[in-house]
Amino acid sequence: MTIFNVRLSREDEAELSAAAKRSGRSKSEIARDAISSHLSKMADDEKRWETLHDDWSEYGAAVLDAYGALVGAQVAKLDALRKTFETRLAEIESMDWEKAIEPVYEIFRRKVIEKSGAHGPNPCIEGRNIKEPMVTGVIGFAADDCHDLSRPLEQVFYDYCASAGWDAFDEIPVIYARARARLEAEEKK
Repeated sequence: MTIFNVRLSREDEAELSAAAKRSGRSKSEIARDAISSHLSKMADDEKRWETLHDDWSEYGAAVLDAYGALVGAQVAKLDALRKTFETRLAEIESMDWEKAIEPVYEIFRRKVIEKSGAHGPNPCIEGRNIKEPMVTGVIGFAADDCHDLSRPLEQVFYDYCASAGWDAFDEIPVIYARARARLEAEEKK
């Protein structure tokens, strides 16, 4: 464990001392937890960034490896066709992503979007707890294979402000008012 000094303003020092007294923990424990939390969030943000920019090349390599293993096992059993299979396998393994995997991936992508869109409305705001609504989106891989992604509405607003800025964030009440006006107009019909 490394020991280091942190210079705090008098106000921050007083606030840290008061927090330590209230919680029954030392100032060092509070500082250590805050630093650990900050570093953990930075690691989570980096992982999220990597996930957003993943080009699925790992998936493509796994598909080619699985196909190669399957064909390789069959080739071993069929001596008469070994040369033909080995030639074809070499052709497949030398194909790049665009030729070999992109057509399959395009169908997969289309089907996921199609199945996800069938869950309407998607995404939606769920109100199981009206004080903590969740924004939920459904990713559908097949009729019996779906995955929900949920985030607190408050976090969605926070992230929106962080990415779009305060001017865009300040428009949320205007959008809310338009939605409310539509709902009230529908009720009057």
